[in-house]
Amino acid sequence: MSARSNVLKPLDWHRELEDTEPASGFASRLAALNGRHLNRFLRDMAIQPRDVDLGVAGAVRDIAFLGRCDPDRLLAFTPRRPEDKAFMCVGGETLERLSINRTFFRFCPHCVGEDIERFDGPVHSRPWLRLGWVIDHVRVCNAHNVALVAATPERNRFEPFDFNRAMATIAGELRRHVETALPAEPSAFQDWLITRVRGHREPTNWLDDLPLYAAIAVCRAFGLSAIHPPKVRTTTLTSMDIAEATNVGFDILSRGEAEFRDLLTELNGAQTSTRGYWGLRDTYGYGYGHLQKTVADPAYAKIRDVVRAFALETIPIEPGTDVLGVVTEGRNLHTVRSASLASGAHSRTVRRLFARKGIAGTREETGLTDHRVVVDAESLDRTLSDLKGALSTPKAIERTGMPRQHFAKAIAANYVATVMGTNNVVDAKHRFTVAALDAMMDRLFEGAVEVERPQGRQMSVSDARRAASCSIDDILARVFDGGLSWKGRLKGRMDYGALLLDADELVRLTRVEGPKANLTRTEIFDYIPGIGMKSVQRFIDAGMLDTVMEFSADARRMIDVVTRESANEFLLNYVTLGELCRTWGRHQKQVLKTLRGAGVDTCVDAKVFGTLLFMRSDVEKIGNAPAAA
Repeated sequence: MSARSNVLKPLDWHRELEDTEPASGFASRLAALNGRHLNRFLRDMAIQPRDVDLGVAGAVRDIAFLGRCDPDRLLAFTPRRPEDKAFMCVGGETLERLSINRTFFRFCPHCVGEDIERFDGPVHSRPWLRLGWVIDHVRVCNAHNVALVAATPERNRFEPFDFNRAMATIAGELRRHVETALPAEPSAFQDWLITRVRGHREPTNWLDDLPLYAAIAVCRAFGLSAIHPPKVRTTTLTSMDIAEATNVGFDILSRGEAEFRDLLTELNGAQTSTRGYWGLRDTYGYGYGHLQKTVADPAYAKIRDVVRAFALETIPIEPGTDVLGVVTEGRNLHTVRSASLASGAHSRTVRRLFARKGIAGTREETGLTDHRVVVDAESLDRTLSDLKGALSTPKAIERTGMPRQHFAKAIAANYVATVMGTNNVVDAKHRFTVAALDAMMDRLFEGAVEVERPQGRQMSVSDARRAASCSIDDILARVFDGGLSWKGRLKGRMDYGALLLDADELVRLTRVEGPKANLTRTEIFDYIPGIGMKSVQRFIDAGMLDTVMEFSADARRMIDVVTRESANEFLLNYVTLGELCRTWGRHQKQVLKTLRGAGVDTCVDAKVFGTLLFMRSDVEKIGNAPAAA
């Protein structure tokens, strides 16, 4: 109890204290009931208006004593200014100073009308001031689904406004206010805010471990980022626009970190169609700007940590950039542009490198600019380092001395590693490190005997190939895989032309394959009578015939042949019209008539495969049918 309470007496004319009613509103009702304006009433009671305006505990207790109410309950919902003048405290929570309206209030005309109907006494003394009506973030009456109406009461400096005196004017125009009140959706954010002021917290609400002022600020800031462009001017927005954004921000943030990261992902996605430097403020908008302004405030630490971690994971940030108080030391992600600068390679070369790594959006037809295609820097740094000093194919050929055709075969067979992993890519612009080329040459000369002057059939690779009538692929495979018993190297040289092979050994190795076991594309026509000229490849594509590579002495190279096993399987299962004509000794029209009369139809589409083909098992059911081969 205040010391003043020893000389004050409780008033006979008083009201019951309402839920969340602050001291200034309760005092205004007492003054109205007792025929006084608020500030005159306070001075009559020797209570300093300034103390009521600032929520000084002694003044609030005096008012509680006069109105015969619980002083602790009145104190709980009376905003007070702590030592830090940037804030106001209410209900054990801290709000920003400007969050409490001390010069005006907002009201719901429906609530005022209900108060007038509910209470007796002078009309202007019946309405009571809700705490939410002086909290700037409360813009909607959730009970009546209308926007609150702003009122501008008369107010002397350093004194609280007289709520019930303002009601004297408002009550006379109440019908107009009711009719013109704008409809509004209920706000879950406002319910949560008042619940926090009441002292209740919900463990499942991700915001409830933040100070209230910080939680409100991030809801507003990231709600604006969610529904407005990054560079929106908040001065162009109405109070209801701000309220809508705050509701959106609360709906996202209250659900947890996963929902918040989903919002950040959407904001990232909005940048994919833009050009130029990928900035954090341009991406995360007003929300990021607010975190920058409050970077020294520990109340925002949880939100800052999430935004910083997400940005470092998903946005290519330059080394040395301050990301919400933490300076990045290295690069987290590369773009086509940054990778091009780091490697010295053209951006198109880097795009092809990204495409081979399966990075989405790499191809130019996607429309993503060089600044918007990203890849993890750690996985790319070694490749970019290699690419920086890499040699092109002509330079690599010049260094190794290999003929272009031989070098192309070595690339295709993975005997030399390409920087960009393009060994199996046709017409690719390969790049090679000096180390990879040297490793190939070391492997090429591994076990080679130094020779001052070649003897007999000791020849260069090109000459040995012609002497043995074998393919480049065959020679390189034997050279690199250790399939030769002798290799030589001309003394004083390490280029490809210095490699010597024994031509006689190559002849022996390439002619030991034995007699040809399978069928060439020409031989298959005699082996399967009646097959069409263009049908072989179509049967191969359909999996009805198999092929392998086999050395051909005539062609002096490996050729593609049809396996005899698959040809025999084909004859076992199928019979052509040509074979039936030959076996039955009849014209094809007679054979077709017999087959159709017996209900036997072709087993494949003749227009597609180019051959009239039947199941042998179906044909064998007819008399005069040929036996299976």
